Amino acid sequence: MTDADRLKALMEPILEAEGAELVDLEVAGSRGRPVVRAYVDTEEGVTLDECARFSRLLERELEESGAVPERYVLEVSSPGLERPLTKRRHFERFAGREVEVRLYAKRGGRKNFVGTLEGVRDGDGDGFEVVVLDPDTGERWTFAEDAIARARLHVRW
Repeated sequence: MTDADRLKALMEPILEAEGAELVDLEVAGSRGRPVVRAYVDTEEGVTLDECARFSRLLERELEESGAVPERYVLEVSSPGLERPLTKRRHFERFAGREVEVRLYAKRGGRKNFVGTLEGVRDGDGDGFEVVVLDPDTGERWTFAEDAIARARLHVRW
């Protein structure tokens, strides 16, 4: 299978030079034909034309570097309305917005929490902590970075 860390290391500088950010990366499919999904964003969001342009730039680098086999699929898209929050700066940027946090281990009998992202603070060691307010009860939850399995913006449909 294609190494996601190697792909990220190749993609991030290209996107950053274009004023964009690699928000998340998924590698699926088979060893002989992997599917590489790159979720890209900018402060203003991304258009379909920008995704196509980023795809061409990334495709050239991936193929020249040999990071992908001859047969592969590259999909470049926006992270969407319920975008994942994967880095400290994502949590800082979206403070005040509603988020959904899923933990690796249960806390208080559950793993899923939805509330208002109040902010981020330094945690123990090199990590950070995320502070979320339950709008219904006023309870404040603090989640260590390494306890979070997945976090994303929450949109009420």
